[in-house]
Amino acid sequence: MKHFLKTLTLPFKKSRAVRISVFLTVVSALFLAGVVTWISYQNKRFITYEQYTEPLGKDGDLEIYMEIPIRSDGVRNCWPEENGTWGAQYDIYITNNSDYPFVDWELTMDVPNEARIDSSWNGFYEQQPGKIIIRGAPDLTATANPHDKVRVGYVLYTRSLMQRSHYILTGRFQHSPLKEILFILALVVLIIIFIVFIVSIVLFFLVQRQQAKDDEKIESLIKLCARFIDVRDEYTKMHSFHVGYYAKKIAELMGYDEDFQKNIYYMGLMHDVGKVMLPREILCKSSKLNDEEWVEMKKHTSYGAEILERFTAVPGIREAVLYHHERWDGTGYPEGLKETAIPIQARIIGVADAYDAMHTNRSYRTRLSDDIILEELQKNKRTQFDPEAAEAMIVLIKRHALAHADTEH
Repeated sequence: MKHFLKTLTLPFKKSRAVRISVFLTVVSALFLAGVVTWISYQNKRFITYEQYTEPLGKDGDLEIYMEIPIRSDGVRNCWPEENGTWGAQYDIYITNNSDYPFVDWELTMDVPNEARIDSSWNGFYEQQPGKIIIRGAPDLTATANPHDKVRVGYVLYTRSLMQRSHYILTGRFQHSPLKEILFILALVVLIIIFIVFIVSIVLFFLVQRQQAKDDEKIESLIKLCARFIDVRDEYTKMHSFHVGYYAKKIAELMGYDEDFQKNIYYMGLMHDVGKVMLPREILCKSSKLNDEEWVEMKKHTSYGAEILERFTAVPGIREAVLYHHERWDGTGYPEGLKETAIPIQARIIGVADAYDAMHTNRSYRTRLSDDIILEELQKNKRTQFDPEAAEAMIVLIKRHALAHADTEH
């Protein structure tokens, strides 16, 4: 399970393209969710139109018109009663000029207090003193479709014919997401970005797979070079592998990521590559080097940098090889760099190199005890060694975490 989660999160840690596509996907999803929320709000929002004359909101989304229709004989459908009142058919039209269905509507209109409904059609009617409330009938007039109208009406008896009324119309427009340009745009963008995200994930793993194969070839080549370097001196046999292993352990304890650890391991393997250009009599001399020989010995860092001038498979390897004998106090070689002017990889390799030199038998002495090595590292922090890298090595020694140096290659 832990391995699965690590594999799952790997693209997010290592691929900038994946992180960007994830960010854009989340932003697009949030925007789409915001559009959906807005549409939902609009669908629930009741609106009120109020008008005293006809038509209602002529320049708006809704219009109301009331008329007394013309009969087949060409006369308006109204008539006088013996008691002095008038009866008439009133047809009322609600026109929806918008692009959205108008639903759950309710029309309240003023009528004379003495008005009496005789009959009605296409809706539900409620009469109150001076008012008639009309609601649409399901599957008939409950929805005023876009760019269409609904007709309701009644026969009403009043003292005089009504010409117009005070109208209050309430209801809500029903928005469909597929008709909202913002929704369609957000959905299309989300789909495109999600496809980009999937493609970036697939490409990441394809690149990782190819990189793993390339790394395997590079590592094999570097290890071959390291063996060639170490075989020239029986006293430094496996020295390059040890330094690579120790440098990687230091970097891990200092909190550097896996790529940094892998690269500094390679740098450790190649840190002494310049020694292949030194005479064997200097490299394998059992006694102390004289001044002339020591000057030549110190050139191995520059030789190594020259050899690796165009080797770009491991970023920073040339600088690590060139400067791994620089000292924190600026008294090292070849350039006398000081403190953080020395690349961190070179500082770490410098500690690992010194530890292996003290920890193994050499032509001029036997290996030192851990106690003496700890004392030397502690004493030379901030003079020879980067204090943080030296402290990490001290911790590793005290934890006995370096016992597998000969098996980690």
